[in-house]
Amino acid sequence: MTGRIGVTGANGFFGWHLRCRLHASGIEALPADRTTFATEASLDEFVRSVDAVVHLAGVNRAQDESEIVAGNVGMAESLIAAFNRTGSYCDVLYANSVKSAGGGAYGDSKAEAAEAFATNATSHGTSFVDIHYPHLFGEFGRPYYNSAVSTFAHQLVRGEKSTVNDGQLELLHVQDASALIIEMIGQMPTGMRCLRPQGENISVRETYEIMTRLADYATTGTIPKIGDDELELRLFNVIRSQMWPSSYPFELTRHADHRGAFFEVVRAWGQGQTSISTTAPGVVRGEHYHINKVERFAVVSGEARIRVRRLFTNEVVDFAVSGNEPCFIDMPPLCTHDITNTGANELVTLFWSHDHFDPESADTWPLRVVGESLTA
Repeated sequence: MTGRIGVTGANGFFGWHLRCRLHASGIEALPADRTTFATEASLDEFVRSVDAVVHLAGVNRAQDESEIVAGNVGMAESLIAAFNRTGSYCDVLYANSVKSAGGGAYGDSKAEAAEAFATNATSHGTSFVDIHYPHLFGEFGRPYYNSAVSTFAHQLVRGEKSTVNDGQLELLHVQDASALIIEMIGQMPTGMRCLRPQGENISVRETYEIMTRLADYATTGTIPKIGDDELELRLFNVIRSQMWPSSYPFELTRHADHRGAFFEVVRAWGQGQTSISTTAPGVVRGEHYHINKVERFAVVSGEARIRVRRLFTNEVVDFAVSGNEPCFIDMPPLCTHDITNTGANELVTLFWSHDHFDPESADTWPLRVVGESLTA
């Protein structure tokens, strides 16, 4: 399937991650948020404008169970009503939950929404993919709402206590969840299909213990040993996202005497790649983002401006840095960034990444920080 993909719940945790993945995959997306659902006219225009809908909009938890039902069943029914009013019967991919089989207001409402989509698809000969996701986690999650992982990261980097129980988690990174949706977009099945992706089974306590070790970075700046363990890399990136941007820049300790000066830029428990670049005055480098890569910028000589913008936002975080006052800034995932030589002389910058550069799998996606805003 090609064409424009509608994403409901586009400004939520899952929706934002999916839009990032769609952009990296070169797929056009049209976002829908609460304002889209506010009127029939805006929702009708949305369904007329897309070739398929990924329905992520809903409510995880609320003080009143009626809010959960309205957020899950109500929004599904509103979307189906728009299909019927406009005659735009497109395919639907639905982000369901493994909890839909467990009862309760959340589980029952997710199951009811899935049934409504399935009935509509059968009636009009469209395709419906019902994806039952386990516990999703990832960067820039909302603490105390999206995931226990986001809550732990938020608390650990602030030195706060966490409540750790003896429960079990099945963790699936939200970028993997997004990749599955894109796979389905590329080979949309005829009729209906139910999927149940597998996450990594781990106890709450073990998750917290791993994150506690990784969170030492928040105070020392030392890159922990993550090696080839993808779960640990992703937990580390969640921690880094909860630190952004208030923890940066990190000051480096400068040791100086009559001979000159020395400072340690990177201390890491594991492999990595270090490179040095020179930049002429006025030149801009970077203008890209990464999905997983851990990357550190440290100006060694000269004056520079480092700018960072989280995808699908307009807020640019701007750092003025100098080789005279050494510091480092680690680039968070899914944030486009650049560095500009603002001085009169050559700029020398040290770059460090946690993995070796592979041109076949560079995890580098071009996007300007300023002048190329993503609105869809």
